[in-house]
Amino acid sequence: MRENKSNPELKIRSTERDYKYISRITGRYAGLSLVFLTAGIVLWTVMDIIFDACIDSWKADPELNNSSYMWNILIYAIPYTLYALAAGFLVTFFSVPNVRINIRKYRDIPAEMSYAPGEHIKGGQE
Repeated sequence: MRENKSNPELKIRSTERDYKYISRITGRYAGLSLVFLTAGIVLWTVMDIIFDACIDSWKADPELNNSSYMWNILIYAIPYTLYALAAGFLVTFFSVPNVRINIRKYRDIPAEMSYAPGEHIKGGQE
């Protein structure tokens, strides 16, 4: 088992597999970011066109006057939510490879433990 850990070919294959996985995942995040950004822009444009077309009839009827305020809020609330999702996926797109690199870099550093392995912790089951 010890020979496998020090085998350079296995390390190269493992690193190559990790690199392909990271590339695939970051590609998905970039795609989702683009999808949400496009959806936000298209939705805002369509809602703005509908608002401009219907505002005259809403102002004429006093009962529909409140719906113009609600529609005006929705014009901005929904697309900004999509923009926030796009920004989140974009940040994830840039941060995932860096996090993976740091995990890979510091994987061999042992964590500091307050007790020796195999030793019972005080207050635990004996």
